[in-house]
Amino acid sequence: MATNKIREEEVKNKIRQEFFQDYDATPILGDIDFAVTTKRSSEDELSDQEYFLWAEAKAGNTEDIYASFVQLIITIGKAHTHESYLPPRYLGAFDEEKIAFIEYHHIVSVFYQNDFNWNVTPSNHSTKEFHMLSDLLKEKLKKEIRLFYLHKDEKELRKFIRSNFKLGKQRTNGINITKNNFTYIYRKWVEKVKPSITLDWEKAKQNGIIDADFFLADIFSKENTTLRDRLYVLLKKNHYELDRKIDSAGLFDSKKAQFNDNQIAHNQFWNLYVRPPRKEYWEYIANRRDLLVPQDIRERKGSFFTPQCWVELSQEYIAKDLGEDWQDEYYIWDCCAGTGNLLAGLTNKYQIWASTLDQADVDVIHDRIANMEKVGTANLLDSHVFQFDFLNDSFDKLPSGLKDIITNEERRKKLIIYINPPCAEASNARTVTGTGSNRKGLAYTSTKDKYKKELGRAGNEIFAQFFARIANDIPDCTLALFSKLKALQGPNFSGFRAKYQAKLSRMFIVPSNTFDNVTGHFPYGFQIFHLAEKEEFVSCIADVYDSKGNPIGCKNIYSCKGGELIIDWFRKFYDKQGDHLGYLRFLGTDFQNNRGVFLTLAPSTNDLKQVKT
Repeated sequence: MATNKIREEEVKNKIRQEFFQDYDATPILGDIDFAVTTKRSSEDELSDQEYFLWAEAKAGNTEDIYASFVQLIITIGKAHTHESYLPPRYLGAFDEEKIAFIEYHHIVSVFYQNDFNWNVTPSNHSTKEFHMLSDLLKEKLKKEIRLFYLHKDEKELRKFIRSNFKLGKQRTNGINITKNNFTYIYRKWVEKVKPSITLDWEKAKQNGIIDADFFLADIFSKENTTLRDRLYVLLKKNHYELDRKIDSAGLFDSKKAQFNDNQIAHNQFWNLYVRPPRKEYWEYIANRRDLLVPQDIRERKGSFFTPQCWVELSQEYIAKDLGEDWQDEYYIWDCCAGTGNLLAGLTNKYQIWASTLDQADVDVIHDRIANMEKVGTANLLDSHVFQFDFLNDSFDKLPSGLKDIITNEERRKKLIIYINPPCAEASNARTVTGTGSNRKGLAYTSTKDKYKKELGRAGNEIFAQFFARIANDIPDCTLALFSKLKALQGPNFSGFRAKYQAKLSRMFIVPSNTFDNVTGHFPYGFQIFHLAEKEEFVSCIADVYDSKGNPIGCKNIYSCKGGELIIDWFRKFYDKQGDHLGYLRFLGTDFQNNRGVFLTLAPSTNDLKQVKT
């Protein structure tokens, strides 16, 4: 052990002296092995320093480079280093033979996962959490890392460092805002600036007003004036302006939020950072507003980002099902659009509508439309993007063009509801394992109340409520949605399947953890239903894709109709008198959660509380 430790230090010293002699590679940031920054004066704060690299170092040359990255990420997540220090441009891993880099923004969403236990030993590569992150990140690392061998690629490595680890004068004009560090700067803004804004944040949150939109108004500003005037909140020199509208008298009206300290904290904070970001980052930051939305709101409203590879694949499947001219022959409505990324790549803006629960998201889409020529973004019509609470609002609130389609029987047959609805439910993993309780009120909507008999226990799932309202209130349309497979397989959905019958024409499934904020290992499906054709689901064949989007075969998907549940099958073999050859451990008949189902020779103490023998 001692030899390995010394050799690791020797490797770090060698890398420091041979490749980073023009930089400061001595900072110690918690348990991170190696950090590179600009040379700094003694009075500089480590937390305010701009970093080029945080890296994991290994002795020898036999360690798996991808495992080193995973270990580094767990080290960062466990200590919340990304919240205490300005994140670097690159994460890295090296040993005495090679060094690899990946841009930080490629993995930033990993730190915002639901229900992930960061409190594990990073160097223990055998933990469940390590394997979960390894599975989640391996394909991303393979695709995005830059790998150099220290001797063979020395010239290229030095050029890479010279080009990307830009040296300059000691910082005097502030830290640049980039897609790598904007989430860190947001957290600092919440700590330093948010308390100086006169607002009851809890009441504001209940009305859909969140601090993220004040932050966006700030970063897209110059001389304390927001440059993108379509955002929900605007900074106007010495106050914020929001909820701008024309009142019943035809007069312009808005709400204002003032500073309670003569804007001192605000000015001091923004003296540290350069606003606005470079324009190539504008679209990315605006479109990733979801990374700034509080976790409870993201779960309830579905503020999650659909990976572009699955957006493109889903549109290919719609084209296969409805024909290559589907965008011209059909109307499209994404009724939980978020910032609109599911609609990326669609061309006929006159046939597309987008609505979302948050007015702030609507304003982000409007802003993206306004800046389309500058940054090549949302191809939509302003008048077709609107705020709408699909599970609570009356269709009387819809734009007239869309309402005419829905109320016209023939035109409605040409409507596609194209959505990735929230996958939240009243219970979660902590509820199943007994470490938490149902999230009261999360799944309550007027849709659930109206169709509670038909929905049954399936009503706890938000996506099932979307399905129910669409099937009841927009009959005969085509529904193309991403969702868990519970609607097809779950025992709690048997009544739902009997009631809401539709022809499932095409389907593919992908790993759930390719979506932001999902750590579980279960299939996530894209399904195309024709609601005009009544057919109770019994089985289908789904195409299967790996995390890189490569087809890896097909899978038969069955409902439990006519079958035998595992618990009923198992009761036939209860033997509480004879010798125990083994144990089948499970938490219930759950098609989605297979982490709690396994065979074992000797259950743990915790398993004994729930084991079936």
